Amino acid sequence: MNHPSPTPQPPSEGADNTLIGNPSGTTVQAHTVQGGVGNTTIVHEGPAAPMALHAVPSPPDGFTGRGPQLHELLARLDPTTGKQGSGTVVVSALSGMGGIGKTALALKAAQVAMRQGWFHAYLFVDLHGYTPHTPPAQAATALEALLRQAGMDPDNIPSKLDERAGFYRAALQHISRSDEHHRPVLVVADNAHTLDQVEPLIPGPGGHRLLVTSRARLTVDGHQPLALDTLPSEEAIELITTRLSDTDSRRSDTEGLAVLARRCGYLPLALKIAAALLARTPHLAPGRLARRLAAPERFTDGRDDLTAVFTASLEHLDADRVRVFALLGSSPGPDISTAAVSSVTDLSPEKVEVVLEELATAHLLTAHPNDRWSMHDLLADHARRLPLPDTEQGDQYEAREQALERLLDFYTVIADIADDHLRALPGDTPPKLFNGRQEALTWLEAEHDNLIAAVQAAHQHGHPRIAIELPAALYRYLGRQRRFDEAIVVHTLARDTARQQGDVPGEAMAWNNLGLALTEVRRFDEAIDTLIHARDLHQQIEDSPGEAMAWNNLGLALGKARRFDEAIDTLIHARDLHQRIEDSPGEAMAWNNLGLALSEVRRFDEAIDAHTRARDLHQQIGNLPGEAKAWNNLGIALRQVRRFDEAINAHQYDLAYCQQAGNTHGEAKAWNNLGLALSEVRRFDEAIDAHTRARDLHQQAGDTQSEAGAWNNLGLALSEVQRFGQAIDALTHARDLHQQVGDTQSEADTWNNLGIALRQVRRFDEAINAHQYDLAYCQQAGNTHGEAMAWNNLGAALVEAQRFDEAIDALTHARDLHQQAGDTHGEAEVWNNLGVTLSRAQRTEEARHAWERASQGFRQVGDLHSFIAVEQLLARTRQRPWWRFWRR
Repeated sequence: MNHPSPTPQPPSEGADNTLIGNPSGTTVQAHTVQGGVGNTTIVHEGPAAPMALHAVPSPPDGFTGRGPQLHELLARLDPTTGKQGSGTVVVSALSGMGGIGKTALALKAAQVAMRQGWFHAYLFVDLHGYTPHTPPAQAATALEALLRQAGMDPDNIPSKLDERAGFYRAALQHISRSDEHHRPVLVVADNAHTLDQVEPLIPGPGGHRLLVTSRARLTVDGHQPLALDTLPSEEAIELITTRLSDTDSRRSDTEGLAVLARRCGYLPLALKIAAALLARTPHLAPGRLARRLAAPERFTDGRDDLTAVFTASLEHLDADRVRVFALLGSSPGPDISTAAVSSVTDLSPEKVEVVLEELATAHLLTAHPNDRWSMHDLLADHARRLPLPDTEQGDQYEAREQALERLLDFYTVIADIADDHLRALPGDTPPKLFNGRQEALTWLEAEHDNLIAAVQAAHQHGHPRIAIELPAALYRYLGRQRRFDEAIVVHTLARDTARQQGDVPGEAMAWNNLGLALTEVRRFDEAIDTLIHARDLHQQIEDSPGEAMAWNNLGLALGKARRFDEAIDTLIHARDLHQRIEDSPGEAMAWNNLGLALSEVRRFDEAIDAHTRARDLHQQIGNLPGEAKAWNNLGIALRQVRRFDEAINAHQYDLAYCQQAGNTHGEAKAWNNLGLALSEVRRFDEAIDAHTRARDLHQQAGDTQSEAGAWNNLGLALSEVQRFGQAIDALTHARDLHQQVGDTQSEADTWNNLGIALRQVRRFDEAINAHQYDLAYCQQAGNTHGEAMAWNNLGAALVEAQRFDEAIDALTHARDLHQQAGDTHGEAEVWNNLGVTLSRAQRTEEARHAWERASQGFRQVGDLHSFIAVEQLLARTRQRPWWRFWRR
């Protein structure tokens, strides 16, 4: 907000009129400043994810052949001699059937590029286009993975696809600029299914390259894919022999190897498995293995079938190994931990680990760090259709369903224990499975994709209890990670399942959790309807704690939708209900949300009382994150009643906690709000530093909306120190970002502030247009306070343009609106500006009357700085020293 900052001017010949509010003279009011009012949901913070600028895996051992294709692919990728030139984006796609070696070739090309030093970073994402039981990764999910590799804090990755795509492109540019040679970035997007997954991953300019693999022939950004066919006979044989030891006599069995390669259809994946079988069975001849693979019943298309290769590899395994392999094909998600395999197979962890290692040796599984395993799509598809050994034909389906239920139960139980740690307060004793909150978060992060897939599998396979309970266990985690799109998916499934089962408590809980997620993605109308459903169902079953929380969340959504009177009534009801059932954590959240709504209708004293009560309750129960949020919101309310020192102390407390907890998103908000308070006490250099820090942290987090607010407030602070050019740039950037995210209210606020800055550099017509835009929005939205400020600032711009009659009319509108709202300080500022305008229009007596009213108002609210400035103006008209009036 723009505040009085004039330097008192010495008297001169005649009346030297000075408008309060900026160094050039005219007092104005900035529109609503962009402060980070925190969500009252309890969030448990953790450290930001590290950067992973070399995330592309190594190509498989023994990679051979593909010379022409590798040469062509490298020619497309080379940023210095690429066909498109070094400054444009080149998208390369590899297409072909499953198992053809697309991923291997892509990884080999990335390895060569790395050795050549072509790129500064190598990012990788699996789009799971054909992963069994796992839906293809949404573009937003893929962008999240890439942003994490680029070093973005996972707590603050934005929820909207276009925001993620924008910050992904910006992240690539930042990575490139951080390199002394400004080398571009290579991004490998593996296993794509549709263009919708890939197109948002296309980088911006700068020579970056996107390499896509897919079974589909995707034409990405107009670039034809490089189609892969099976290997030539010589290369197929070489692929087998490179996996045999140098002393293995079978390397010279040219005829047998040729038969085996032909029987494998020259398909790289089939060849790899065949080579592993040979390596594991030293006395098995290549021709004999080929004959085993040639059983006609194993073909499905009359010529070639990978099933033959997969089945032959399993014939060399004991029945218990085959059973493990077959059951793993039904597991949801892209990978699985050893502990989860123990659950699905009902084997001890020690025994199952041995089995998994044998399967990995046969290239039926891929081993990953931290006891994790994955299976190729085609292998998983084969495993799902494979009969379970030692199980009667009529019992096959039931046996698989029991195994799946064991796995889903495993995920649900562990997720619920992890959630216990996330919501634990001092004195609570969650189960000892995890050694604290951070370890629980680490498990949730590692299993994230599997947990989401587990919810979907539970819904699809008829396991209703899990489909309802698992989303509830993930509620806090998904909110903390700001993965609201996924939260909407799983809570919707939980709601639908509960409704089908007639589980009213489960349905009510799902409606409630879904409403919060919808609120976070700014789908306010849907959120309100959803939370009303939740409230009514909780009332129906006489669940007072659930009903209280639904009232609380509904009030929050109504506030976000700017339905403040309804929000206040709703939150009072929530507070009273929480008090009646002696729910202190819920009561604290209700007080906090109530304070936010009261501030919006300018009932600041009541808001201060509400936030103080919230802070004290959080202190009593030891909820440090909740206490810090209450301090933040208390500081905002204190600033509105000009208790600036107290506001600064409040924001410093919040800042210290967020820094200690590693909460980057909260730290950015704290810096932003601290900067606003510092500006109020004219510590502008410190304010500029605070807003700059906030802007940078929001940029790193990819929070476009909050970044826009920081840019806005930075522009205001820059204006106060007369750095108007920089201020205009900052405010223009803020306006554009608000337009980008569709926040029309904040866009109007920024137009207002931009108009103030434009007036300082005498760009009066542009300033008038800016204030008129703000005025039109405020009138349409019914924002009386905003309309008053818009009229005031429009009047000041009209004065500078010598349009006095229009200025007087505008300022009169502003004065009347401030009077109606009971805003004494705002009314005093308008009286001052009206006095200046009347003086310039040679209406001296009216001007003196206006300044007297301004002086009374500033003195009443204790604004000494503005009072002195107005008294100087009055002294010149009265020909007597201004300080006599102050002493009086």
